[in-house]
Amino acid sequence: MKSFLHGTCVCLFERVNLLPSATILLIVFFLLGLSGCLGQAARHSGTRTPDSIEALRGRLSGVRGLKFVNEVPIVMETRERMADYIDNDVRQNMGKKTLEDRSSVYAKLGLLPPGVDLRTTLLSFYSSQTLAFYDSKAKKVVLREAPVGRSDTPVLGETDERVIVHELTHALQDQHFSLGKRLQALDNGDKALALRSIAEGDAVLTEYAYSFGGVSEWLPSYIRQVFNPAVEAPILPGTPALIRDKLLFQYRAGAMFLSHFLGKNGWFPINLIYEYPPLSTEQILHPEKYSAAPDPPTRITLKSLSDVFSAEWREIENDTLGELIVHCLFEQFLDPADAAAVANGWDGDRLVAYRNGEEVAFIWATVWDSQKDAEEFSEKYQKIRPMKNGTGSADSRFYIETRDRSVIVVEGLERDRIKSNIETVWLGMVLEEEHFQPPPFSS
Repeated sequence: MKSFLHGTCVCLFERVNLLPSATILLIVFFLLGLSGCLGQAARHSGTRTPDSIEALRGRLSGVRGLKFVNEVPIVMETRERMADYIDNDVRQNMGKKTLEDRSSVYAKLGLLPPGVDLRTTLLSFYSSQTLAFYDSKAKKVVLREAPVGRSDTPVLGETDERVIVHELTHALQDQHFSLGKRLQALDNGDKALALRSIAEGDAVLTEYAYSFGGVSEWLPSYIRQVFNPAVEAPILPGTPALIRDKLLFQYRAGAMFLSHFLGKNGWFPINLIYEYPPLSTEQILHPEKYSAAPDPPTRITLKSLSDVFSAEWREIENDTLGELIVHCLFEQFLDPADAAAVANGWDGDRLVAYRNGEEVAFIWATVWDSQKDAEEFSEKYQKIRPMKNGTGSADSRFYIETRDRSVIVVEGLERDRIKSNIETVWLGMVLEEEHFQPPPFSS
């Protein structure tokens, strides 16, 4: 099942100091797998001439070292038309009911505040913040035109050029690495988020390289300085932590990860990463687990859940959350150091959720790097549970059990029912290390 941002690959940039004398707005959106048609694109009187666009494409191709296989049209749309476009994309890729169910599941888990509607939140966020996106189905870049008489959101001039560079980089990725099709084919939200972070990190590096006139020896260290996790990255007030963390991860962690491989061999290692993609957000967050000391995730499959969930329960979620989302969950209730300590031990998980009328229940099976890590997760989860839903640790609709490196959490079902069927769950829990071939280069 797709994650709620699977159909829409988003990159959100803060204002950063690109040069001491210039601070640039870098808010751009990359939508993958969009369906539907914009119709006749509105033309803006200030749109660049074909000659200047062609010059930009030529310079970008030279900087990134990839040629455009096909022409990529660049069109402009009003804010309202782009909002309609995004609304249609969300409806067609996810469906309103799916997002309602997912809102309930994530609220039950503690990832979202109770009552938050993902569909409304996402549409409001996208509609207000989108400056541009690359449509991998129509194979074009769409820019938002500024309202008449307003200049608060520049879409022309110097900033517009960088926005176009970013989105055309996504077009290059699509043409050379079939990125859109690959993302649509994934059934693991954590793996999809890792691949998206490669796409966005690549576009960020290309943007900087374009601005600096090419890849330089000091660019990787400069990127790591600018995107250091210790540097505060405020995002729109009121944005749920889950959405904030997934958006920031794509460009910040993606750029940081790729900066470790961008060096004397130029873009060759980056291109190679598309052939040997990371399998988890864990590998993005810890580059050594990707190349120097590979640590592929453990894939968990849960079978024989029918004894736990009777016929009146319908499955509404079946996905892998990953280290990033585990960290996001715990950081909302614990101090940053404790949250990081729990998440760092992640090795694999699977969340399967069901609905019966207005009731939501889930089984969250997890595996950790060590028994100590598993015990720490169990201890800290029991600590945050009263905080996340206002119930006591003795709640009869909660169960947690640790065996060796694995922990199973069940919420929303009566404890006696869980205890009488938990052995079936353990027996049906299949652990399989993901196949991973490290790229033929070292960091």
